[in-house]
Amino acid sequence: MEVNELKQRIANLSIWKKNGQRAPHKPLLILLSLAQFQQQHTVLPYETVREKLKKLLVEFGPARKSYHPEEPFVRLSTDGI
Repeated sequence: MEVNELKQRIANLSIWKKNGQRAPHKPLLILLSLAQFQQQHTVLPYETVREKLKKLLVEFGPARKSYHPEEPFVRLSTDGI
């Protein structure tokens, strides 16, 4: 995938919304991925980022009874990423 195509797909991410709340899962995973890539990590296995992503969801997302860091790994594929 070319850089411009990736930028376009990120710009067009579908973000879940309900009652004025947005799910931050996809944007947070993308930011975490970019940070890992900057540190020369080209593979991002779920097992290695699960806890980091969960902490980000707790810190930056709306309060929830439970958090699901696995969601964006599956759902980003519907956005072509």
